[in-house]
Amino acid sequence: MSAAEERLADDPTSELWGEHRARYRYTLRWAAGQRVLDIACGAGFGLRMLRDAGSCAVGMDYDFPALRGHDHVACADAACLPVRDATFDLIVSFETLEHVPNARAMLRELRRVLRPGGRLVLSTPNRDFRITTNPFHVQEFTAEELRALLCESFAEVCIHGQYPTARYRFVPFLMQQPHWDAREVAWKVLNRLPYPVKNRLAHVLSGQPWYPDETAYRFAPDEFHGAHALLAVARC
Repeated sequence: MSAAEERLADDPTSELWGEHRARYRYTLRWAAGQRVLDIACGAGFGLRMLRDAGSCAVGMDYDFPALRGHDHVACADAACLPVRDATFDLIVSFETLEHVPNARAMLRELRRVLRPGGRLVLSTPNRDFRITTNPFHVQEFTAEELRALLCESFAEVCIHGQYPTARYRFVPFLMQQPHWDAREVAWKVLNRLPYPVKNRLAHVLSGQPWYPDETAYRFAPDEFHGAHALLAVARC
């Protein structure tokens, strides 16, 4: 896996597209009229969602090339932000914490730039789901490890498990182990087809995309078993 592959592109054909957009969609309930910071904003589609929801959103990313072509963005280290104390009402940071060498320092810095009563919404892989060998992940967390870390800097913390809805029994991250059920084998065979072919087939047979879109995920508070990702909401 290359660094470019690890960074989610602005690509609706990606199996991760709906999963990642679902996190932004969940967060939009707090965005309208707020000053928002998107840490590790990457390709910028989340920034567009936040702005379309009526927020004043800015993005920061450590990777300068990823920021080209975007307005109101800056190159910055999440553990040392070029921002005054108590600047933002809401901070989002999705699939970032596992990449940084000092997660505690990053969270303290995000707390510093949040206003009193502000929120941090972040996601990270659930280490209890599957221990990965991703070379770009410095550390992964269980739900309780993540809660304990966040509680060092925030007064209120709620951890959610992210799950596909019941409409999707088969999704790539659940299908990496050997499966011998006929339907599971059939899904794996069809998943090898070019995306336009399998996506059209899915629409014809089920009326929905091949991969779950942003509406096909749910976030369950204090429910983690079988969740491949964790989403935390923390308040100052």
